[in-house]
Amino acid sequence: MATTEPRNPSLGGRLLAGLIGPLAVLFLISGATSYGLAQYFADAVYDGWLFDSVSSLALEIDRTANGPVVDMPPQTQRLFEWDVTDNTYFNISGARRGLIVGRANLPEPDDDTDVDEYQGAKLYNARMDGQNVRVAVLELPETDYGEKVKVKVAETTRKRRGLAQVILLSTLIPQLVLIAVAALAIRRGIRHGLHPLRLIADRLESRSHRQLAPLADEGVPREVQPLTRALNELLSRLEGALASQRRFIAEAAHQLRTPLTAIKLQADEIRREGEATSLRPLLDALRASADRAARLSNQLLSLARAEPDGAGLSAFRRFDLLRLVEEAGAEWVPRAVARGLDIRFTSEPDRQPIWIDGDPDLLREAINNLFDNALKYHPGKGAIHLRLASTPTPSVAVEDDGPGIPPELRAQMLRRFVRGNRGEGSGLGLPIALEIARLHGGDLLLEDAQSGSGLSARLILPLAVPVSGTVVAG
Repeated sequence: MATTEPRNPSLGGRLLAGLIGPLAVLFLISGATSYGLAQYFADAVYDGWLFDSVSSLALEIDRTANGPVVDMPPQTQRLFEWDVTDNTYFNISGARRGLIVGRANLPEPDDDTDVDEYQGAKLYNARMDGQNVRVAVLELPETDYGEKVKVKVAETTRKRRGLAQVILLSTLIPQLVLIAVAALAIRRGIRHGLHPLRLIADRLESRSHRQLAPLADEGVPREVQPLTRALNELLSRLEGALASQRRFIAEAAHQLRTPLTAIKLQADEIRREGEATSLRPLLDALRASADRAARLSNQLLSLARAEPDGAGLSAFRRFDLLRLVEEAGAEWVPRAVARGLDIRFTSEPDRQPIWIDGDPDLLREAINNLFDNALKYHPGKGAIHLRLASTPTPSVAVEDDGPGIPPELRAQMLRRFVRGNRGEGSGLGLPIALEIARLHGGDLLLEDAQSGSGLSARLILPLAVPVSGTVVAG
């Protein structure tokens, strides 16, 4: 079963959550406050209307010798109770006469009911017929009507709730829109604030493994500068470590060259002057070993120069690749002939200069490594074809008609210290050629030879960039 790697938390997401979280809490607090205020103002409006109703009803009471009376026909009572949304109930009762008019048994406040005083009337919440109602009670004194008279008006609370919801929505919707706009503005601000980090990441991603120069602090915010300083210190330490490695390789190779040269000279002297023929095979083996060791030291020197800043881009200059390839190929003719091999050279276009920017000594070493590899693994009696092309980009190919390298092993042969089936050499020739090609912004490809058998090792190089007053041919 495939497992997915957990996603790392986003810094922008954390900042956005850290800012939106308090806004959401404020929105909830504001919503609760707005609901309380909406309920308060709705109650204030409808309590005023309820008080007006109970007050107007009290004006319908007349005092007679028999006590208080109310002249309210049934049609008037229905008109008083009529409402599109809410149900309205009322009654008028005397202390001695009891119910005078209206509906009996309107709810009384309980002991724990909150009773509000409103301009001489009492208002409270109650339950009636399974509904919430708001009740207003106005008590009239005995001196006015010969006995105490109580006027009650009860009304359901649907309009109150509707008005409270309208007030609540009218305040919450703008707040919600404001929070959404604020969230977008905060998100945009966070992305803008984190843009310097993205720039630093892009600068690092665009670099090759050879570019270890410090990151520029220009335009970097103060909060991000500790990160750039830490990265620059790391790059500086890494560059120092690589420089130490290159110095060690170069010094070791230089130290090896002197005694190896002395051994080779002494072996040659003994071979010329010695009479014992039995020593000649041993001297030949000694000379071959010294040649391999000297070749290894030269390759180590080339490897050190091909590393970042080893002799670096500072040694680059403009030169004719055609002339370099012709000179390098001519140097290998004697050894190829000694192995029974022909060297053929073709140039496209024919014998036209191909100008490139680079280090000619390193490129000569790369071509020598390709020739050395072709001769080393060729069984003899064949041909090596040196091809130079200028399009689509300059390339130098060394092709042989030997056993070649299976396609599945070619990538492995470009790794350091990996040798072919015959086990000869140091395993550095092709990797060094690859490093040199990459130092020049190119590549090394191992392909099938055009003849159908053997191997083609092709160096791909960039064409020289034209400058003012310079004609670049090729």
